[in-house]
Amino acid sequence: MEEISKENDPTKTSDFLICSVLLYFDHILEGISRSNTSRCIFIIKRKDNTDEILDKFYRGLLLVEPKRFQAIQKEIKSRLYN
Repeated sequence: MEEISKENDPTKTSDFLICSVLLYFDHILEGISRSNTSRCIFIIKRKDNTDEILDKFYRGLLLVEPKRFQAIQKEIKSRLYN
């Protein structure tokens, strides 16, 4: 039986903070799905280290530079509202 790789599948999340963290660590925001009227879904291209970053995020082990992180959040918000 052939094993299906999830590496090519994008990461999908409605969590703004997770989206911000992944973009901070050089992931690409492929799109934003607005099909649900109550929330949007961020579609992020997976990389080899995606699961490692998310694991470190949930365990509280990531460090970010505040100004760059804030700039990334502003960029995401501009894509959301424009």
